[in-house]
Amino acid sequence: MTNEELVELYQQGDKQALDSLIEQNKGIIYKLVNRFYVEKTNSIDRDDLEQEGMIGLVIAAGKYDSNNPKKAKFITYAIHWIYSKINRYINQRNTNDETSLNIHIGEDEENELIDTIKDIDYSYENVEEKIYMKELRQEIEEVMREYNTLEEREILKLRHGWDSNNIMSLSDIGELLNINVGRVRTIEDRAYRKLRRTKWGTNKAKEFYVIKREESVCSIDKTIDTMSFADKYLCI
Repeated sequence: MTNEELVELYQQGDKQALDSLIEQNKGIIYKLVNRFYVEKTNSIDRDDLEQEGMIGLVIAAGKYDSNNPKKAKFITYAIHWIYSKINRYINQRNTNDETSLNIHIGEDEENELIDTIKDIDYSYENVEEKIYMKELRQEIEEVMREYNTLEEREILKLRHGWDSNNIMSLSDIGELLNINVGRVRTIEDRAYRKLRRTKWGTNKAKEFYVIKREESVCSIDKTIDTMSFADKYLCI
C-alpha cells in the first residue's frame, strides 16, 4: 500500500496501518538520524533520535490532509515533522548539558569550566544583526507559505538547513524523496522564481542592492554574510 493509503486508514482508526507506515518509512528516518548523529551529537543515544523521528512520523500521519488539492506526497510532508522533532530534542539536550559548564575545576575550585570557553560576542552590532536575520527569516516563512507549495517549501528548507542547520545536496534530497536530481532541481528553481516575482521579493532585492553599496550600515564581511543568506532566495 502507498503511504497515502496507510495514512488514510490510520486516520480512520486502523492502528495496524500506522505500524505498517512506520515500517515502510523507517529507512528514511534512519537516514535523517544519521545526518544529525554524525555532525551534531556525541552524548546522545542514536536510539533516542530514532524514537523522536518515529514520533515526528506519527504526528505527520495525524495531521496530513489528503483532501487538500495542493497536497504534497506524504513523505515530503512528514520530513518536516521528523526533522523538527529530532532537532528540537537535540537542542533541548544541548541546553540541559550547558549546566555542566558551571562545574568547578582546579584545586582551589574557584574557576569554572565555562571560564575556559571563548566569550560570545554580545556587542550591539551582533545582537542587532541577529534580530534582523530573525525578522528576515519570519518574512521569508510567510511568503513561502503564501506562494510556494508544500513540496517546494520542504525542498528549499532541506537545501538550506532551515530546520536543522544541516544542508542537503540535490542528490541527498532526491534519494530521500525518491525522485531524481533533475526533478529536485526543477522544483527548487520553480520555488525561487515564485519568490522573486512576489512584491516582497522585488522590494527585498532592491533593499539588499542598496545595503551592498552602503558600508556604513555594517561591515563588508557582515554585509556579504547577510547577502549570502538572502541571495539564495532573492537573487535576480
